Amino acid sequence: MDREFALKVDGTEYKIEMRGNSLLVDGQPFVVGLENGVLTVDGIVYEVALDERSAVVDGKEHRVEAAGMSSRAAAPKKKAPKRKVVSAGVGSVTAIMPGAILKVLVAHGDQVQDGDVVVILEAMKMENEIHAHKSGVVQKVHVAPGDSVENGQALIEIA
Repeated sequence: MDREFALKVDGTEYKIEMRGNSLLVDGQPFVVGLENGVLTVDGIVYEVALDERSAVVDGKEHRVEAAGMSSRAAAPKKKAPKRKVVSAGVGSVTAIMPGAILKVLVAHGDQVQDGDVVVILEAMKMENEIHAHKSGVVQKVHVAPGDSVENGQALIEIA
């Protein structure tokens, strides 16, 4: 859904454009994710709490006004089930930084070689290749395209 609106933060106005999955602020593109009160902007994580007129970002309150945004009364949103973050084990291929999964290039049962690219992770506007650290068979795939991941989170299990 394409949307445009003005957002004023602490008295400074910004033009916001939402085009599919991209966000432009005064024409500058940003990679943004928001999940359970944690906002990621270009790979930098912020704790955010919002109300009608303010946003508290990492403990600092900012006055916020939006113009040109339609607000519709609706039933309360159901919270999406929180995805379980899997801890890394001995055969785990892990995220090298926080980001979003763009592509998973392997599936359960696939044979991989040490150094094969198994996942593409987007972080800080860059695509990062995540490589298998050993040869073996994929035992488990913990992520899917679009998932947000944390640094060190298990992505793939290889045995």
